[in-house]
Amino acid sequence: MPILNDDPRPWEVKVAVALLDFQGRLERRMASRLAEHGITLAQFDMLLTLCHGDGVTQQDLAERLLVTKANIVGLIDRAGAAGLVERRPDPEDRRVNRIHVTPAGRKLAGKVRPGQDELIREIFGHLSEAELRQLHALLGRLIAACPRDE
Repeated sequence: MPILNDDPRPWEVKVAVALLDFQGRLERRMASRLAEHGITLAQFDMLLTLCHGDGVTQQDLAERLLVTKANIVGLIDRAGAAGLVERRPDPEDRRVNRIHVTPAGRKLAGKVRPGQDELIREIFGHLSEAELRQLHALLGRLIAACPRDE
């Protein structure tokens, strides 16, 4: 990555490029650690989401994970084949499946999460608490300025 001050592009572009670069690096590091446990970053995200709110519909899960309906079907299929999640029919609407984390999925999430938390602390530990709070606030403002549905 070029030294930002020598980059002739506007600061908005420099920051966007830096954020994208950081996101890619963070995702690769997290994915690498998860691969040691035989799961993907998407599967881990799904397991954590279900551990905090089990029994959601496929549509709700897709919205929470920011993926399409088509992607969530494949993700659930693969995690289901691995015994990590299961589909159960909704008792009130037979057209709807609810997704539940299995005991094996909950166990795997509990085993893997501490390593992911450690990695995040290692990376973000280069910033002070005040800097992290400021970064969080700034990112919140940028997120508000960039709605999901556009």
